[in-house]
Amino acid sequence: MVVLGALAGYLLFGAAGALGVGAVLVNLFTPLPAAVLGMRLGPAWGAAAVGLTAVAILATSDAGAVLLFVLQFGLPATLLPWLLTREVPWDRAVVITLGLMLGFGLLALVAFAAGSGQSAFALVDALVDKEISQAVTLMEEFSSGSEQSPAEVEAFRQTVVGMGEFMRRVYPGMLIAVGGALQLATVGLLALLVRTRVLPGPALARWRAPELLIWALIAAGFAAALSPDVVQTVAFNLLVVLLPVYFLQGLAVVEYYISRRGLPPLWRGLSYLILLVVNPLPVIVTGVGIFDLWADFRKKRVNND
Repeated sequence: MVVLGALAGYLLFGAAGALGVGAVLVNLFTPLPAAVLGMRLGPAWGAAAVGLTAVAILATSDAGAVLLFVLQFGLPATLLPWLLTREVPWDRAVVITLGLMLGFGLLALVAFAAGSGQSAFALVDALVDKEISQAVTLMEEFSSGSEQSPAEVEAFRQTVVGMGEFMRRVYPGMLIAVGGALQLATVGLLALLVRTRVLPGPALARWRAPELLIWALIAAGFAAALSPDVVQTVAFNLLVVLLPVYFLQGLAVVEYYISRRGLPPLWRGLSYLILLVVNPLPVIVTGVGIFDLWADFRKKRVNND
């Protein structure tokens, strides 16, 4: 099982590099083989699968690819099961895992910069430029394939360029938000796949963000609207990190009412997919999560349980 888990992780990691925009979906599943082994057999077995995958990547690629795999997928595939099997609540496990990933990633960046004789800031700028260029290219290719007038194409191109500049400003926040979303996806998939145990922590329908976090959100909103450039950039990054937290709380409210209606898994999955991709539903769900602090949409139902 360890060999099969390592092979699955290797194939998923390699496939992500060849799929372009489809890599986002593959990345959701890359840590799963080792993580499932860690939950079913013990974290040491999951770590063994991660180690075998890293050896296979090193044999067919370079040390940079190994480091990327270990930081992005190997660490959460090993650490999340270790924390969950020790009864650490799933939300804290996600925060701890994300913090360690960012910490080790920063150390790796500093070490690589020192070894190459370059500035760490220069390396980060190059990485950000590459990621943004890829995103802008994908959006422009999408636009070129549609039936639009030259004026509409030019307007879309200007929008994409502006979006690229905004992404540059909020890249640190995006990095944290995307990393947290990937860890939450891994925890959610583990909850579906590992039926032999219940994950520690509150059920999603009962989950709430820390109450004091709302004041950070309010302060960031005012700073983003009224502050000068440097403070505004910090505020934008805070909003990029905090708004998904309240989107998750909004999903918790939705899950509470969906679970009470007893919808079958297929309809439940379709409901969540619609909430994620159909505008303006994500904004509405985030608003529900924010105002849940005052409205307490689940209070009556919870008291009657």
